[in-house]
Amino acid sequence: MLQTKLSLAALLISVSLLSACGDSTTNIVGKDPIAGDDDHDHDDISTVGRLAISAKDSNLVSVYELSDGSLLDTFAVADIPSALAASPAKRYALAVQRTTDRVEFIDGGLFQEDHVDHLHDYQQAPELTSFILSDSRPTHITATDSQLALFFDGDAASSTPAAVAVITEADITTDSNGYPVLNYTLNMHGAAQARGDYLISTIRDADSATTLPDKVAVYEQHGDHYHEELVFDELCAGLHGSAQNEHFIGFGCTDGVLLIEQDGATFTASKLANTADFSGTMRIGTLVGAEHAEHFVGFAGASAFAIHAHDGEIELIDWQVAEGAALTGYGFADNGSKFVLLDNQGYLTILNYHGHEHEAAEEPAFEFAAKVQLATADVATMPEGSRFELAISASDDKVYVTNPIEQTLLTVDIADAEIVATKQLNFMPHKLVWLGIAQPAEAHDH
Repeated sequence: MLQTKLSLAALLISVSLLSACGDSTTNIVGKDPIAGDDDHDHDDISTVGRLAISAKDSNLVSVYELSDGSLLDTFAVADIPSALAASPAKRYALAVQRTTDRVEFIDGGLFQEDHVDHLHDYQQAPELTSFILSDSRPTHITATDSQLALFFDGDAASSTPAAVAVITEADITTDSNGYPVLNYTLNMHGAAQARGDYLISTIRDADSATTLPDKVAVYEQHGDHYHEELVFDELCAGLHGSAQNEHFIGFGCTDGVLLIEQDGATFTASKLANTADFSGTMRIGTLVGAEHAEHFVGFAGASAFAIHAHDGEIELIDWQVAEGAALTGYGFADNGSKFVLLDNQGYLTILNYHGHEHEAAEEPAFEFAAKVQLATADVATMPEGSRFELAISASDDKVYVTNPIEQTLLTVDIADAEIVATKQLNFMPHKLVWLGIAQPAEAHDH
């Protein structure tokens, strides 16, 4: 069983650690309309969200209120997080501890419920939840707006097989252990995409000399587990990286991209080969997608490619990469109208996403808009093991970047392509993730 409970001893240790870091006394704030009173007063609920930021070489994760930059609370998880990620609805931060086989969940305190006749926003103090996933080497995390698939690689040295857990926001909130799990019989550095009752996940040959899979299968949920329904004939050698949009699921291969199209309960596969823009050992190793975006963005080193699954096209994106630049963050932003790229030279590149090519204007799908310099200090002075890190707001046109050189948090307005706020941190930042309500029921601007 993947899900574990915190022991009483662990809870007591957590309480003692947190008491040294300060406590939060924020109360739950709900918003309901008052019948017949259009001008009623109500408490503000943050529409800009919160950030969870981990400290380098530390098990501490701090949650900040973005509206005023205040520190709400700091939590001690079991070990140093190797990554931070957000739950499907952005309420919870996943503190992934890969080398110690553990994922803990921090409630950011901002969430929304559907009350049938209206959406109800809530605001409360952040807290470390009792929901924990424990299995071997949690690595790749992919999420839609309703489901999250977490791929556990397993471990060859201990003969521990891989597994995939698919959870929802409700599973975390209710501390459930009834979520479905796909259990493999051998380890692999795989990838999975959850799509309702289906899971599109990888397969590795037991005789393979690498931990990377080379095939993909469709699995259907049956209660707390999955049944294999279909293994695609198309090979995807050296498979690494996956993403999905409304109709397609993509996987990166050494020789191109494997595309799976879903039409109801029918899944079909096709292969999109690398173009002449690929040379040497270049291959797509990372894919990014969004539900309503027609294109995937694929990365081969510092080269970015627009991948149109329906039209079967791969086009090189001109993001005006600087010589020697390597990417440290990227993603769709501003409700999918833009795509941002953060590099190790201290620049944030902003692309306008048009969704498709405008033939009359010969406008590419991703068009260079601006490049924002985030650091004036010599990037060669970056502390060892650190890098610029990115978090993207799901509620507005802001992105957030940590600068370990100066121990600062930068707020960037990508509509105006400028830094609008700088916050000094009293610790060396490591990872960060945005938490909040993607579409607040009502903006509270007073």
